[in-house]
Amino acid sequence: MKYYVLIAALVASINFSCGNAQELNSNSNTLQDVRRDSSESIGHDNVIAEYINLKNALASDDSKTSAVVGKRLRTAIINFGKESMSDEQKEAYSDIGESIKEHAEHITDNNGNIEHQREHLEDLSVDLFDLIEIFGTSKTLYKNFCPMKKVSWLSESEEIRNPYYGKSMLTCGNIQEVINRR
Repeated sequence: MKYYVLIAALVASINFSCGNAQELNSNSNTLQDVRRDSSESIGHDNVIAEYINLKNALASDDSKTSAVVGKRLRTAIINFGKESMSDEQKEAYSDIGESIKEHAEHITDNNGNIEHQREHLEDLSVDLFDLIEIFGTSKTLYKNFCPMKKVSWLSESEEIRNPYYGKSMLTCGNIQEVINRR
């Protein structure tokens, strides 16, 4: 009898784990997660990584994954390590952090409304530019510009993948600036 109970618990555990993994990795063939290196400064690098994941999901017209990543972005900004910040950094971060949380919440809450999610990416991108200006980045990033919409976004590669128009105008844009790690 104990043997059957143990097997049932094991099967339930595996099903639960696979279900959560499937939610986080839906459409994984269209979204390549940016991996984080624990030896790097974890706080702002995690925020940048989740922003990049969000940008990639929107470029792939994937509202569901955008909502999931929005939730992870909100968690990353909440867990941002404020302990090692100077007073000046804390002051600047307080406004930026609250704004990032607000936009991430809207993106999460609007699963299925990709246009609304994209609207919030505009302001979120400005917040990320400010965050990088204050804290730097451990990776080379690219500030891209969409001349049709007149907005910018961050990218992890030189390849243009427009998150504001997705597949309908995926390559619309140009590199405006290369942001070197510092």
